[in-house]
Amino acid sequence: MEEEKEVDEKRLPISEHLEELRSRIINSILVVIGFFFISWFFKSKILYIVKKPHNFTMENLGLSQSLQVLSYQEGFYAYIKLCLMTAIFMAYPIIVYQIWKFVEAGLYKRERRYVKIFAPISFIAFIIGVLFGYFLLIPFGLQFLIKILGGGIQPIITMSQYISLVTLLTLALGIVFQLPLIMLFISKIGILKAEDFIKWRMYAILSIFILAAIITPPDPFTQVMTALPMIALYEIGILTIRPTKKAIIRFNILLGSGALLIYVVFLIFTLPTKADFLNSTGVVKILSATNNKEWLPLSSKSKIHNGAKLKTEKSSKASFLLKDGTYVIMDVNTEIKLIENRKLGLLKGQILISIKASEKPFMITANNNIVTANDSNVDIRISKYMIFVTVTKGEAIVVANGEERKVIEGRQLKVVTGGEPINVDSVIKWSNEMRKRIKGEK
Repeated sequence: MEEEKEVDEKRLPISEHLEELRSRIINSILVVIGFFFISWFFKSKILYIVKKPHNFTMENLGLSQSLQVLSYQEGFYAYIKLCLMTAIFMAYPIIVYQIWKFVEAGLYKRERRYVKIFAPISFIAFIIGVLFGYFLLIPFGLQFLIKILGGGIQPIITMSQYISLVTLLTLALGIVFQLPLIMLFISKIGILKAEDFIKWRMYAILSIFILAAIITPPDPFTQVMTALPMIALYEIGILTIRPTKKAIIRFNILLGSGALLIYVVFLIFTLPTKADFLNSTGVVKILSATNNKEWLPLSSKSKIHNGAKLKTEKSSKASFLLKDGTYVIMDVNTEIKLIENRKLGLLKGQILISIKASEKPFMITANNNIVTANDSNVDIRISKYMIFVTVTKGEAIVVANGEERKVIEGRQLKVVTGGEPINVDSVIKWSNEMRKRIKGEK
């Protein structure tokens, strides 16, 4: 009764409620606008951070990390979208506070106490959801989507599409990670009990998969990777409301299954396609896919997996055999990256590769150019401004500067990749002399 009296005392006329709602909305909008302008000054740095999952994916697959714009205004609109979403993220605590101040008057004292306890936990859960999407779901999801394209296809990712994908997923996951708190709050104020959530578990799981299909790209991998944490959160909610032994066992099984799935995904994307190191002259170093911080000397006992980088130095060469039977020789000052089965990236230097016949062509990426071949011997050398592709057996297809060209046996293709180096000072000097000569003639 005392709580009801307290609520009645704070109850305001409908006009004052509407006025307060208007005030809270305006305050929230002003905060978002303020953060928007702050974000605009740092838009390039924000884009750099947002692009990291994309860069990680493209680097692992040996593809160009550039985002494209398809019209003059698209980049501008994309930056507006990026800064607006950044502003909403930054203003999230203030927006929640404004909502809280509006509904506070209509809550009982007990309910207000629960909200004050749950609010900071809710913010932490939101951040965890965002980080889960940024560091785990988006990178692996992007790799899956690019890998299913197969070889010989260069994806064109626009800036606007990528920003929409990242912001939608991170924002959605931040909200989804509130699920256990919402369930606990509903239980505490007496609307639903743990038995109700258990009774509706199957319907909840179905709804979760439907929601995951809506907020994620149309591929099963990303949908499952989104749905599983949501199911785990639902079980956490039940466990929090009523921590029974059965609920704890169920949660542990779900947690173990999720950890196993993540480990399997890690193996799929990083470990297959190992190569056997044959011999070398001098020191050859490897940067492991699992420990990519330190270059270590390569030996016959070294394990070479997907994502690993190999490099030779000034006086060293190396040869190794890929899992599919393809033979690779690295020249001096050469660096390569094993991307996936039948695909590697030439980062610098020169390689001679004897490609084993297979249903799937072998792909080599070099300076954002793509060389594909099958049952062929190909020599590829890159410099700062040129790429040389020489075929000594079979043929190769080279996609360079947006143009596809075939190189047949006994031929070499030279492709300019960045323009020829020039002496800028001599050009300026020549330009000044020409200006003086023209003025003198006048």
